[in-house]
Amino acid sequence: MDHREVGRHWNKIAPTWTKLLREGYDYYRDSFNAPAFLEMLPNIKELKGLDIGCGEGHNTRLLVEQGAQMSAIDISGVFL
Repeated sequence: MDHREVGRHWNKIAPTWTKLLREGYDYYRDSFNAPAFLEMLPNIKELKGLDIGCGEGHNTRLLVEQGAQMSAIDISGVFL
């Protein structure tokens, strides 16, 4: 399987994936992973970052809320 095929698979499931995440079905991300990740970070206000493999952009948006200037990329154009 090459990157083009991987991208096609993610494009196919991206709408459902995003819907389920935004409905709160990724309990561990929302309750544990993301809060722990943000707690570990220093002050990121006005820093620039790149989220590689951003998916539907959850972490990218969290970092923007903390004041970072973010760019993001994903293998799935649907996510972007």
